[in-house]
Amino acid sequence: DDQGWSDFSLRCSGKKYCAETPNLDALTKSEHTANFHRFYAAAAVCSPTRAALLTGRTNKRSCIVGVLPCCHQDPAPKCSMGKHSAFPYSEFTIAHAAKKAGRDTIHLGKWHLGDLWDKKLSNPDPERPERTVSSPTNAGFDHWVSTQAEASNSMPNCGCFPVYNSKPGPRPKHAGYPDRLYPNGSQCLISDGEYSDWCFPCTNYYYPNSSDPRGVSDLIFKVPGDDSEFLVDKFEEFLQGQIEKQTPFLAHICFHAIHEPHPPMPEFYAKYKYDPEYLGALEQLDKQIGRLIQLLHKHRIADNTMIIYTSDNGPHQEAERSDIRFSTGFLRQCKASAFEGGIRVPGFIHFPRILKTNLNVTMPVVTSDILPTIMDVFQVESDHPDWVLDGISLLPYINHSRPVDSARQKPISIFFNNVKAIIDNNWKLLYNPEVGQCDLQAPYTAEYLMNRYFLFDLGKDHHELVDLSQTEQSRFMKMKEEMKELEISIIQSQREETKCLKIENFLFS
Repeated sequence: DDQGWSDFSLRCSGKKYCAETPNLDALTKSEHTANFHRFYAAAAVCSPTRAALLTGRTNKRSCIVGVLPCCHQDPAPKCSMGKHSAFPYSEFTIAHAAKKAGRDTIHLGKWHLGDLWDKKLSNPDPERPERTVSSPTNAGFDHWVSTQAEASNSMPNCGCFPVYNSKPGPRPKHAGYPDRLYPNGSQCLISDGEYSDWCFPCTNYYYPNSSDPRGVSDLIFKVPGDDSEFLVDKFEEFLQGQIEKQTPFLAHICFHAIHEPHPPMPEFYAKYKYDPEYLGALEQLDKQIGRLIQLLHKHRIADNTMIIYTSDNGPHQEAERSDIRFSTGFLRQCKASAFEGGIRVPGFIHFPRILKTNLNVTMPVVTSDILPTIMDVFQVESDHPDWVLDGISLLPYINHSRPVDSARQKPISIFFNNVKAIIDNNWKLLYNPEVGQCDLQAPYTAEYLMNRYFLFDLGKDHHELVDLSQTEQSRFMKMKEEMKELEISIIQSQREETKCLKIENFLFS
């Protein structure tokens, strides 16, 4: 979550501002891995990318326009995101594809695509059908242990078990949530690698439970330490059951790291002089990636397990990160911007059964390619074969059916909020790119970026310094027309496929 393109030690150039990530490095360098040098998140913010990953379609076809409310660590029972939108039940997802191929499915970690139960807090958006609840169950997952949105990197539900502290210690400093700390914690982690009497509001995990009136129940115990370790614990429990049943599976593991709040466990915080919150959280995540790989080897299924790794968007900048450019590889801007730093993210496929030599795929790929790839591997078709699919299968590029330096045949489309982009191999058309969650980088001003088109040749200008919209008029007009046609296609999907929008409305400005 929010991991930047160079947020692991093999790519990071800042040295003292880089985390130690030996497990991600080893996977990246493995002879069984295909690295996608230009892997794009389907959007520069969370919820849209997660929708595109599930469906193989640009997020707006599912009416997931922008990031759904996180409520900044407020308790899930008091925060409804479903009144704004929720993931449509009608979409065909990676879980449905896996189940058609005889796999059991599980979702672990961050959901952020709708309310996990009907909270009856307010009426849904009157412009949309009454659809407030959207849990992993509705997306086809058999099992899940998930949060509604964000959670701390360590001791995520510590605030769910409040205590009365008559004399709490000093209020911790925390840049991201200065007004959302409460003196009701018991050995919680907020910042500085120290346990505290203060806590974030309750952010808990939920799981399906038909005997609960809500249809879900929350954890009744405190996650004692690293949040990523807890998720791998849950995966291990699921994996053991699959081994006993001798049943293949698909696991969608959505780590909260390294989204804020970052606090790593004290032993990881203590390792770093610079940016210890951010870098400690990265190394903490990496350790659990290594443990997950060890579990696959322990049960002798590593060679026949396909791992797809990526991030939902680029990194964000708070006080915990001195210079966002060490996380983006000096690409422009960051999370919430459609410049390269906000959408270009880590991405690789590790698949020993097929990959026998390390590959560097230079063709641009996108989150929406994941479902078509999984369908290709499982040899299944969508339940909606006539619905638009924006992604392509990456299997031909890792099994040597096509050269890794091939041109992409279908442009990448990125639409979120009022931001639009089309990436056609080296060419990128961009509209209203936004500054994002970091300082604005020269030479642009915020006013100059607003409601303006840009055209870049990323093969020559990956820093996006030279706008060619005036000098490459023919290409510029052609790509603008392609963008318009995509917008019309998306509106048709909203009305006629998912039916997530009432016929008289549309979600483009």
